[in-house]
Amino acid sequence: MRSRSRFAIALTLAALLGGWLIWTSIGGSLEAYTSPSGLVKTSDGTTYRLNGKVAPGSPGDAAERAQSVEGLRFVVRDKDLASATVPVVYRGSVPDAFRDGREIVVTGHMAAGVFQADRGTLITLCPSKFMEEQAAKGATGT
Repeated sequence: MRSRSRFAIALTLAALLGGWLIWTSIGGSLEAYTSPSGLVKTSDGTTYRLNGKVAPGSPGDAAERAQSVEGLRFVVRDKDLASATVPVVYRGSVPDAFRDGREIVVTGHMAAGVFQADRGTLITLCPSKFMEEQAAKGATGT
C-alpha cells in the first residue's frame, strides 16, 4: 500500500513538472512579433515583440542614454526603410551595442500611442558579417 502511494505522488509530481516545463517553453511564443508598420495602434494591453531599427537621432552614447524618471525614449522604424515609426519608452539596462541604425527587439505594449517596453527586454541584434560579405560581393560583381 505504501509503495502505491509513493508511486502516485511521484507520478503527480512528474505530471506537474512536465506541465510547468511545457508552459515555460511556449511562454515566449505567445507574444506576437511585429514591426512598426504592423503594430496595431491600440491600447488594449496586448503584448508584442517589436522588431525594427533604431531611427536616426535616438540616444547613441552613454551620456545621451542617461535615463530620466520616465525612461529612455527612442524611435523604432521598419527594417526596410519604410516611413512607419513608433516611439518607445524603455526602462532598464541598455546594451552597449544600442545605437542609430541597429536592429532591436523589445517586448511591451502600446499605450497612448507610445510603445511601453517591459523592463529588461531590450535586445540589440548584431549585423551579420555574412550579410556584409554578400553586399561586398554584390558590389564587386564576383
